[in-house]
Amino acid sequence: MFRTQKKFDVPKNPSVFAMTLRKYLLNGIISEITQHEFDRIIKIKIGKKEGEYTLVFELFANGNIILLNPDEKIILPLIKQRWAHRTLRSHETYVFPPSQINTFNLDQEEFIALLKKSKKDLVRTLAVSVNLGGVYAEEICHRTGIDKNTKIQELSDVSIKKIFVSLQKFLDIFKEKSFQPVYVKKDGIIIDILPIPFHSYEESEFVKIDSFCRGLQEFVDVKKIKKQEKSKHQVRIEKLQRQLLQQKQIMDDFKKKIVQKKIEGDSIYLNFQSCQELLRDIVLLLQQKEKEEKIRQINEIGIVKNFDPTSNELIVILQDDKRKKREVKLDFRKTVSENAEEAYRASKKFQEKLKGAQEAFKNTKNEIKTLEEKDIIKKEKEIKSEKQFWFERFRWFISTEGNIVIAGRDAKSNEQVVKKYLKEGDRYVHADIHGAPSCVVKSMDINDKKIPISEKTLEEACLFAASYSKAWKQFGEAQAYWVLPEQVSKTPQSGEFLPKGAFIIRGKRNYYKCKIEVAVGEIEINDTNKVMGGPQESVKAKSDKYVILKSGVTKKSVVANKLSEVFNASTPDIERVLPPGDINIIKTVGFEFK
Repeated sequence: MFRTQKKFDVPKNPSVFAMTLRKYLLNGIISEITQHEFDRIIKIKIGKKEGEYTLVFELFANGNIILLNPDEKIILPLIKQRWAHRTLRSHETYVFPPSQINTFNLDQEEFIALLKKSKKDLVRTLAVSVNLGGVYAEEICHRTGIDKNTKIQELSDVSIKKIFVSLQKFLDIFKEKSFQPVYVKKDGIIIDILPIPFHSYEESEFVKIDSFCRGLQEFVDVKKIKKQEKSKHQVRIEKLQRQLLQQKQIMDDFKKKIVQKKIEGDSIYLNFQSCQELLRDIVLLLQQKEKEEKIRQINEIGIVKNFDPTSNELIVILQDDKRKKREVKLDFRKTVSENAEEAYRASKKFQEKLKGAQEAFKNTKNEIKTLEEKDIIKKEKEIKSEKQFWFERFRWFISTEGNIVIAGRDAKSNEQVVKKYLKEGDRYVHADIHGAPSCVVKSMDINDKKIPISEKTLEEACLFAASYSKAWKQFGEAQAYWVLPEQVSKTPQSGEFLPKGAFIIRGKRNYYKCKIEVAVGEIEINDTNKVMGGPQESVKAKSDKYVILKSGVTKKSVVANKLSEVFNASTPDIERVLPPGDINIIKTVGFEFK
């Protein structure tokens, strides 16, 4: 626990717990900060006129912060919690968790006794039984010169005493507060922070720091990992794993009851004579008016544990075939044979229930396996999708024959596409409508290999230019053209003004009539999965899973959301490859929407 200069986000409205702290602790004076024994528990005493309040920080798994009044009663915990030995809620007396072994207080005899009880290896014994934790346990092994994997039973008394001496020397550093805080670096990366250099960190670099607390603050920031949002699959898997555990417990319970009821039936027959006499006495008793004395007498019979006719209860103690005593509940209105048969029938019922539970258990396991496989595939796809290609800054597609085609998204990127990427051998493409992107057809593939630009590629590029223009919202068809690079100019006629992203085209234009329609599908580029939008033919050639879209009435965001699940991509990434307007889904290939 350390002080920090770090700024934290302050919620708009304080929590109930924060308001309670303000109410009781405002203007109080901190009189003492202590650690409770050898536990990860910090107590802060705060003095007020009415007495001394205590703020308890339990810094372990499922930890808590608890505010106590001067009488050690809980005013309020941050989280209500309950264990077998203590309860953390308002008005309860605060009870510390069971004490841990305090390594500093161990004498040699206690240390030896602790070690000799263990059946584990040395490092695990020091970490758990001696309460040192893993890092410190390894350091003691290293300083002693004994292999950490040595079994305790294999250690001589001399070796155990040597370990104790080494431990005491190590603890003296902490008693005397002779700290030399350091960062531990490996391959230039900070991997740990220590109060002193440890011998066990071999092949690591130590970097001295002025303050352990300030060092901790920086180390926590270095090690901080953003909490990853759980996928739907992960949430479902966790739920099924809890269900699987419950089903396992139910199955175990059924198995016990099957055996138990079978033994009960056998035990009733083994003690047939005693049970028959008992039931006969009870039948006679029920016929009498005055029953109290007779009930008392029956309860004194050796095999009777409890007999209470008012609650229909008769529990007897019977010996089984192994002479083990068992409690058996009998129905005193039935015969001995009927009671035994009832126990056997119950055993069979539990067998049937067990079969159903086993089938449900098997189905749950299969569902978990399927979801885990899907999650692995998803993660592999995510890894594949990490690589970014240069053309992804623009609108893009790869033609059926492999040419890269790029287009601007706005005036600025239109300018970039032409000025930076239109080279000799390429082609310039534009829809014959105001508000269309400038497109460049590259005479190369994604690996910069030179390939010719065919008529088919030019036709696909024109379809692309028309479909990603304002024509999407207005027409079912539009014209687009292509020209050579030297026909594209940024110099306007005398007296004319050319806005940013616009170009002058001089000379012959080669027109195509284009159907306004696009396909969006999942393709693979150099072992990397990408979602591509473009002409149907080019997407179809590279994808087994795609959708065909036309202008329509469904919001672009709605379609993007649907497709993000299909292609395992983010909604913004899908929106980037969709045309500019509302959409109709014409056809899906390789999948169906749920």
